[in-house]
Amino acid sequence: MFGCVRAAPFNGRVPYDMFGWLASQYRPRPQLSVRSAVDPEGQAPGRRVTNFELLPMTVRFKHLRQVAKNSVGVYRSHIHGRGLFCKRDIECGEMVVEYAGQVIRSVLCDKREKEYEAKGMGCYMFRIDEQTVVDATVHGNAARFINHSCEPNCYSRIVDIFGKKHIIIFALRRILRGEELTYDYKFPLEDVKIRCTCGSRKCRKYLN
Repeated sequence: MFGCVRAAPFNGRVPYDMFGWLASQYRPRPQLSVRSAVDPEGQAPGRRVTNFELLPMTVRFKHLRQVAKNSVGVYRSHIHGRGLFCKRDIECGEMVVEYAGQVIRSVLCDKREKEYEAKGMGCYMFRIDEQTVVDATVHGNAARFINHSCEPNCYSRIVDIFGKKHIIIFALRRILRGEELTYDYKFPLEDVKIRCTCGSRKCRKYLN
């Protein structure tokens, strides 16, 4: 035990993380909603059809733009350092957040991954189709911090809004304030495994 940090042996610098402050223990997460037992209709929170699922995608997307910033926030997570959490109750089928960023061609992915790796930066990318990818590493929003879970409460979907493709995260069930948002990354099977730390009852142990 050392009384002064400078008196301790130097073990090298901690890799720079420009988003490290988001996982600070001094940023308290939203408190879990007291409505955790039953919903307003007296049913246990789970999968049920809501009015959101009956509305046109354009109307739902407009609503998303109005409420997204006040609906979610990035806080410390046990899954992967930091994650995205609900700041209000979210209904089943509701658009939660758009996975936003810079749309690039697929051929640029490998080049950018190497550039980010050389700078010691994390890489946040989401494929739209065979030709295009959303790079959220620098120009993205909070959606890039959504963690994987083998038992998720959200799912991703590509939707066409006025001729433009968007990656939208939807609520798979009713999600209560204070819950961490997760979806299944659905990585392809590979020999080199990436360990899963979601901690769910149905955890597959590996992301791929």
